[in-house]
Amino acid sequence: MSVLEAFKLSKDHVCLTGGPRAVCPMQLIKVFEGENVALHCGLDPPFNLSRFTVDWSRVDNGQRVYVYRHGQDDAGPVVDQYRGRTNINHEALSDGNMTLNISSANLSDSGSYKCFVPKLKVWCEVQLIVEEKGTKTDVSSTTGPPPEGPESDVHGAVKIVLPVGGVLLLVVAVVLLWRCGVIERFMRMLKGERQQEYERPRDFELQQRQRPR
Repeated sequence: MSVLEAFKLSKDHVCLTGGPRAVCPMQLIKVFEGENVALHCGLDPPFNLSRFTVDWSRVDNGQRVYVYRHGQDDAGPVVDQYRGRTNINHEALSDGNMTLNISSANLSDSGSYKCFVPKLKVWCEVQLIVEEKGTKTDVSSTTGPPPEGPESDVHGAVKIVLPVGGVLLLVVAVVLLWRCGVIERFMRMLKGERQQEYERPRDFELQQRQRPR
């Protein structure tokens, strides 16, 4: 599936000008610092941009991020922060694909990016967020059910084996105590104490009756 076909299947940010339209995904693009990221942008219907100027810039400060002009990269207007870190696929321009690739994303790369074709007057914006490594993402990505697979099977097996093992140990302990006579002696002792408690009131009553009045 081409990039433009993928855009058509999702909700897009579209800028209409009466001719080809620039299409960018509306959802935020999130990456961790140090990762490579692609900011998708294309024309619908496909249009050959090989001979056109393609300009990527930051919306918040107007800095040039990448410029394609006269059939090649033009690093002149690009600020130092992005120089050597941004590029587009020149061959894909023949299909109107202007996806910007940023290597080794920095925290300062977070912001809004504008893809612009001056001659056609078409443009669209992409939102990028670069997160510090180790930062928690949204709740859905951190509190979901545990993944299925060998690891989860092992944890489940441990949860089952532990109570079963405890029962077996208890049974073995009871059998050993029974064979050693410990339980039998304990039962006799308990029975003898109950018998003594039953006989004590009777002995006391007899003693009271035998006393001279």
